[in-house]
Amino acid sequence: MTLALSAGVASARPATARSASARKAPARKAPSKAAAAKAAAAKAAAEKAAAEQASSESASAPEKVAAEPPAPTPSPAAKAVDEPVSPAKASAEPPAAAPTVLARKTAPAPAKSAPARPSAAPSALDRPMPTPPASAPPSVAKMRIGVGFDLFAERSTMTGEQAINASRLDESFDYSSGSFLSATLSLSVPAPIASDNARIGGGVRLFGNYGAGGDRTFGFGLLNQAFISGEYGLPVAQKMEAMFGIRGGLSLLVPGRQLSDEIHRLQDQGVDVWNVPRVGWLLGLSLGARRQMSERILLRADLGAQLEKLFLFSTSQEIDGLQFNKDWSTFGLRLGLTLGIEFAL
Repeated sequence: MTLALSAGVASARPATARSASARKAPARKAPSKAAAAKAAAAKAAAEKAAAEQASSESASAPEKVAAEPPAPTPSPAAKAVDEPVSPAKASAEPPAAAPTVLARKTAPAPAKSAPARPSAAPSALDRPMPTPPASAPPSVAKMRIGVGFDLFAERSTMTGEQAINASRLDESFDYSSGSFLSATLSLSVPAPIASDNARIGGGVRLFGNYGAGGDRTFGFGLLNQAFISGEYGLPVAQKMEAMFGIRGGLSLLVPGRQLSDEIHRLQDQGVDVWNVPRVGWLLGLSLGARRQMSERILLRADLGAQLEKLFLFSTSQEIDGLQFNKDWSTFGLRLGLTLGIEFAL
């Protein structure tokens, strides 16, 4: 009996213990109504504050756009002890409100910049003055005009012969020029080759009344020359050049004085001669020096030697059955000194 009683007591204790624990568990886990009300009030206050903040931001910045929703703010009830919520508490709590979407302030759109205006063109005063091209030195200027005066001495021969059939008359004589002064006007430009030092050009030389002087005087008329020339300037010192030149051309003699009288005499005798200018040729060399005095003015002096031949008569015809021939020409050597000035253009 004692064993049976002990067994009954032992079996009764576990049941008692289970009933007691069953009674204690609901009492410990079930929250009070006051705590639930307090949690609901805190949650409502948090939701109200979030809604006011969203409305104030949307009113101050209408251009703000909605951004991604922030993480929901945990309620005070969630921060409570990690105890399981009973079915009674779950039914007592109101349903959770939808998460509030907060507007995030975005950076204002950059203002549209005004289109860049083209910068005003610089005025004439602001623009840099163009650098003028360096003018060529006178020695290589494109064009030069020269004027010179020639002092000369001449030794010439007039070779003349007149023949009627077999009868011949020598009319030759030697002479020197009756004048010693002439004038030269020239124009020159750089030569195609070695243009820095070489120049080519042309000119005229005026003798005026030309005739033989000394023991035998004879006037030929007005003598002029037209020539082309070339020269080379070799620098020898500062602003100094040694000049080497050559010229060649034509001589033109307008008959006058004794020569004109002879033409008229022959015309009276029936000889076909014309009182027209006579032509000839010339060839000369020169050696001199030139000095640059300023940017466009140069002085020069030249020693020259020139050969010249003039054709005065060359007539052959039959007159009244007589064969008439007459030949006159001059040939001479002229030495001179030329003092000149050149202007670079």
